[in-house]
Amino acid sequence: MKSIESRNNPLIKQALRINAGKTDDAAPWLVVEGYKLIDEALRSGAKLQMCFIDNAATVAGRPDIESRSLLVPRSILKELATVQTPGNIVAYFTSTPAPDIEEILKNASMVVVLDRIQDPGNLGTIMRTGEALAADAVILLKGCCSPTNPKAIRAAMGSSFRIPVLSLPDHRQALQQLKDSGYTCIAASMNGTPLPAFAFPARCAMFFGQEGQGLHQEIFAECNHTLAIPMQGQVESLNVATSVALCLYEWARGQKR
Repeated sequence: MKSIESRNNPLIKQALRINAGKTDDAAPWLVVEGYKLIDEALRSGAKLQMCFIDNAATVAGRPDIESRSLLVPRSILKELATVQTPGNIVAYFTSTPAPDIEEILKNASMVVVLDRIQDPGNLGTIMRTGEALAADAVILLKGCCSPTNPKAIRAAMGSSFRIPVLSLPDHRQALQQLKDSGYTCIAASMNGTPLPAFAFPARCAMFFGQEGQGLHQEIFAECNHTLAIPMQGQVESLNVATSVALCLYEWARGQKR
């Protein structure tokens, strides 16, 4: 196993550029920490390119990881890690090709569409919730943070490697494509049909907006329905990941009736 002692090593510099999002590579990189998420990435078909460890015993018995591992001092590993209290392994993957959106939409019954969701923790939680409640895909519109953000990957707890995540930057194109594919487009809002009173159609695309400003007004105008989560007290709004969870739970509950 190769050892690296200097921060000036080309591979360390490359890893730091990846962490900072400063690479020009066509395929996005995934920075994955911890064995559980590394195994999820490997199962998804992502290609392990390099892996940094501070103790050779960390990858003992794992030839699939050991062959790409580089031994570094703890000080360098801490610099590569994306958390304040790092573990002992940081891996860099190139991601799998984007899923075929037409194929996904042909077979799906529920997709979650996100408009300008900027908090990677929220995005990761939404991916995890979507998988747990049987959504078929997550669609990201313009202004959303990257699903390859390390914080999003951590929050998704493996779901980001299993649930299809699609990008349709133009909300007009997304609405048209969804409607052409037979989806009823539903906007989540503070006002609208109370969620428990709504009968979900067979194929739904549920739109959720930015944490502070909500959905783009043009999306409201073009959606077929607007739903609201009934709330009490003086609470003005819910975290977007919480809203997604409640709406998907109500949809999933209706599928079992």
